[in-house]
Amino acid sequence: MRKKWLMLIIAAVALVGLSGCATVIKPIPAQDLNPKVKSGALVQKTNNFEVIMDTSASMDEPYKWTHFAYTSPMQTTVLEYEQHLVRLFNDTIPNLKLTAGLRDFSGRRWMTRNFDTKLWYGMSPWAKADLEKAIYTVNTAGVESPLDLALDAATMDLKPLAGKSAVIVFSDGLEMPKAVASAQAMKAAMKDNICIYVVQVGPDKITTDFPQGEGKALLDKVVKAGECGALVNAKDVETAAGMAAFVEKIFLGPPPPPPPAAEAPVVVPPVVAPGAAPDQLEAIYFDFDKYVILPEGREALKRNAEWLQKNAGAKVVVEGNCDERGTNEYNMALGQRRADAAAKYLMDLGIGKDRVSTVSYGEEKPVCKEATEACWGKNRRDDFIVK
Repeated sequence: MRKKWLMLIIAAVALVGLSGCATVIKPIPAQDLNPKVKSGALVQKTNNFEVIMDTSASMDEPYKWTHFAYTSPMQTTVLEYEQHLVRLFNDTIPNLKLTAGLRDFSGRRWMTRNFDTKLWYGMSPWAKADLEKAIYTVNTAGVESPLDLALDAATMDLKPLAGKSAVIVFSDGLEMPKAVASAQAMKAAMKDNICIYVVQVGPDKITTDFPQGEGKALLDKVVKAGECGALVNAKDVETAAGMAAFVEKIFLGPPPPPPPAAEAPVVVPPVVAPGAAPDQLEAIYFDFDKYVILPEGREALKRNAEWLQKNAGAKVVVEGNCDERGTNEYNMALGQRRADAAAKYLMDLGIGKDRVSTVSYGEEKPVCKEATEACWGKNRRDDFIVK
């Protein structure tokens, strides 16, 4: 009798497992985005991604849709359609260096699933063929839809990684009220390093309260919690062109603008000519947002050092100054770097460390107050005050 019952249990488990096996649908040829990347028309903007698939029981419902390779509508389950879309997503990603993961979420199933969410692939360097195998490993399970737990786990997966990350959720959006709070927690944890994208898959629930669909309303809130990303319907991305536009939005962007043309050097006459009174040595001047000493500045410092060597009892204070552009805090720091650079140069020329001190005035001591480059050039300076 025990053997008979054991055989019945094994048979039941086998039937449960078979019911979750997906049909592998003929793939759609993906649109090639690599030429845009190679030409420089688009550049990579995302470094890591994680796909989250809904494998709850609602994904096991029958689903009829039109496949490009068949003349009549195709009958599958929602999960099979979802897997087809995720494969097309994977096939469309151009040849980028990425870290990737694939996670699902569903309720638990007796003896076959003792977890609510599982990482089926990654986090590891993205390999198109390996991720495709993982896509067809998942199957439908229990009735719960714990997207919140999957988002919480994805936060832990992605947060340690360097660079920008994207989460791509494939789901119907039904029966998952805690998901919005988890999306908000993900954004709070990762800030500007995360964007959330959602593909709504399968039938929605239309009610008086949700005339546009209950699932769509929920998923829209999830996307908005991420503050960047997009919500699309499966119909929008089931074609090669539609999926290419979606993938491009996630991973690629325009190249950065070229750097501004170098400013023409502004020749500013020294405040005091060589040989002037010993209480005011020659000033030196700097390029915008720089503290590198220019060639004419080095010549002036040599003349200042010669005077200091002839007047061994004199000490000098190097005062760093900036033009008005930038914050007060930034300019104070930049002025200090300019003063330190000149002081070091004097010491390298043989002036004792005990004879040279520095101070920054930032933008507080302009010698010219017009909003012109010629005027700003006079304010980007080091003054040398003899004590």
